Amino acid sequence: MRLLRPANDQLIDYTATLEFLCGDMIAPGCSVILDERQYPILLGYLERIAEIGDINFRLEMCVDHRPGHSVSWDNDGDREQDDVVDHLMAELVEALGFQAPSLPK
Repeated sequence: MRLLRPANDQLIDYTATLEFLCGDMIAPGCSVILDERQYPILLGYLERIAEIGDINFRLEMCVDHRPGHSVSWDNDGDREQDDVVDHLMAELVEALGFQAPSLPK
């Protein structure tokens, strides 16, 4: 599913805001650059990941390059928790309107 965006959507650097709101979930050196529609989507997924428990999740990058994107993360959960995080992050990539590989089963 490819989402259409208005031509005037501006990209905004949300890194400092997320560092303040999410603290340790944002890795040192992380860069988060999205538009106003994408930001609340990312925030919602970070909240869902936080509900999993203490898995040392760190968002390392979430940037809309237009065209293209960069999304990376790391976490230290058990195998089941890692699978849940990987699935949520694949959903996030699609929800942000990025091209994503198939969701893991």
